[in-house]
Amino acid sequence: MFNAFALQGPGDSGKSAALLKLFDKLTSKYPTATIKHIHTNENDISVVMHGVNGHVVGIESRGHPGSRLINSLNVFVAAKCDIIFCSCRTKGMTVKWVKTLPLQYKVSFIEKERVKTRYGTANASAATSLMKQAGI
Repeated sequence: MFNAFALQGPGDSGKSAALLKLFDKLTSKYPTATIKHIHTNENDISVVMHGVNGHVVGIESRGHPGSRLINSLNVFVAAKCDIIFCSCRTKGMTVKWVKTLPLQYKVSFIEKERVKTRYGTANASAATSLMKQAGI
């Protein structure tokens, strides 16, 4: 069974910032992991990481309607990611996209508290919590 963790919340609640912090923490903790950048800039990412505690991990920080989320989820499934981290809204099409993941993925929706800064303590805490839940 594979796992998907969808950080869920309204727009501007810090979901993307928490996932960027997660990526920072994973690259620090697993410096030998190989990273395939699907999309990256300082504000958002879509990556596949190989060698994260023996896992393939996909991270998509954009989860708003009209975003590339559905495409990234398809890339992650094709890459056989054991663990997927993404963001989505509290309802609507982004939630539906996450729910369309194949049945071998156990999807966990995790509510994100509202914090806007990338390096805020709450975002670091959210990133650490996601890592613990994923066992990495």
